[in-house]
Amino acid sequence: MSRESEVAGESVTSWVALMNQFGGAGDRLVAHIEGRGEPGRPSDAYVALMGATMDFYLNQLSADPNFPSFMPTCGFFQHFGSPNPDTVYRRAAIDGSGTYRLTGLRGTATQVTFMAFTAPSAAGMTSFDPFDVSDLTFDGDGRFDVLLSPTRPEGHDGDWWELDPTMASLWLRAVSDDWGNEVDPRVAILRLDSPDQKRRTAPERIEAKMAAMALTAEHTIAYGIRHLDELVDEGVINELKLIDYGANGGMPLQWYHEGTFDLEDEEALLVEATLPPGCGYFSFSLTDRMFVTLDWVHAQTSLNAKQASLDDDGVLRVVISGTDPGVRNWMDTTGYARGAVQCRWIGSTEPPQATARKVTLNALDEVLPSFMARVTSEERTAALSARSVGAQLRSLW
Repeated sequence: MSRESEVAGESVTSWVALMNQFGGAGDRLVAHIEGRGEPGRPSDAYVALMGATMDFYLNQLSADPNFPSFMPTCGFFQHFGSPNPDTVYRRAAIDGSGTYRLTGLRGTATQVTFMAFTAPSAAGMTSFDPFDVSDLTFDGDGRFDVLLSPTRPEGHDGDWWELDPTMASLWLRAVSDDWGNEVDPRVAILRLDSPDQKRRTAPERIEAKMAAMALTAEHTIAYGIRHLDELVDEGVINELKLIDYGANGGMPLQWYHEGTFDLEDEEALLVEATLPPGCGYFSFSLTDRMFVTLDWVHAQTSLNAKQASLDDDGVLRVVISGTDPGVRNWMDTTGYARGAVQCRWIGSTEPPQATARKVTLNALDEVLPSFMARVTSEERTAALSARSVGAQLRSLW
């Protein structure tokens, strides 16, 4: 056998072994879902696994804390982990002992923050208090320029944020509830104490990361399955409970309600909430049984303060079902009988009061107030078109 054939054979064997790892991961995820009584939809698990793999490629395999850039993470491209449809997420690898410079334009999004995380571990990632771009100084064109390092650089009297040596990634989160009309931030990051010349990544470093790729992607999706398992085991079915994400990336003055839905074709989940003073933002979204957010671009699977309306009595009422009930505040399960509903609230010192109850579609007129906003089929079509255009006009990269 020639040397060329031997090299080719080794390459194929290595690639086949990698693909076999993904095959096992996909099969195990399908078994997880089917073991919970879900109908056989292997494609859902496979698509979720591909999204997690894409995230691994962008934010781990290709990431370099010496030469970072903000890459897409959970969100428009990868729906795992229940990303907020109102948020554009980007992630850059950093070394908490290094010195970095962030420059760019804030834009007009409702909230623009950077949150640092430690490296992933079996226990997850630990988050730090977010850096808020609104705290920075802006020039006449709306640009900002801030240094990040463990200690303030000598002689630097401009904007500065303190890094912790354990920080391993920096997440940009731009929240907007007026899709396509607000301007998302434009941000660049440079490491100031890195080598001037970018060198080829050592092959053994890439190979070590690739060896963990399938398992990491599988664990990412399996986490979502287990999270819903916990809610189901607690009996939070067609109900809501207050969730504390403070130690896992939650924002200050941000509250979460979560629950699972389990609905037949003729059933709906009615969520009712009263917003406390200061709560200027809210977002509702739906996920599947793997905690993967449902397609919010082409279906009304989420609602925010701009898309929904409060009733005349000040109560926010949302109907969750697979059939359009003709109310403005409808969230479409898009054919999923089971999944999660997640509610985010920002701005209040106290959490909103929120409840959920299962009702039949036939009984909706009896339980909903007559003054709740309704929509015609033409108005629904227009709303769906507007959300699709608005979502696509946002920054996707």
